[in-house]
Amino acid sequence: MKLDREQLIAMSVAYFEGCNEHNLAQCLDTVSDDCLMWFPAAPFRYTGRAALDVHLKDVFKTFKNIYFRNYRHIVDELAQSIVTYFEVTLVPHEGDTIHMKNCNIFHADEQQLFKEIIIYNSGALSAGFHEGSE
Repeated sequence: MKLDREQLIAMSVAYFEGCNEHNLAQCLDTVSDDCLMWFPAAPFRYTGRAALDVHLKDVFKTFKNIYFRNYRHIVDELAQSIVTYFEVTLVPHEGDTIHMKNCNIFHADEQQLFKEIIIYNSGALSAGFHEGSE
């Protein structure tokens, strides 16, 4: 069964809101066991739910607050894909707050989970992104 427009949007928002709330289970509930997350403009690549678990724990440990907001979506139901443009603020425990405008591309599989997440970020990434990366 394919996801419709509203379901793809809800799944994308559930992932982001899980990050905002540091809710690891909510984030991981949106991805397949073999999900690939990668950044074309950064050297980070996470293959599989286990790697994403390590990565997200590192992000949540590094940033005391994460604010993903102002979502705008482009949905392709036929391809089971959604592009979400959003603003992000990352507040670390130490150091300067990071503000970016990013775009994630999510591709869903037959089990209605994200099998690939491609992240285009408008700022440099360092702390909170190394653990779990290949």
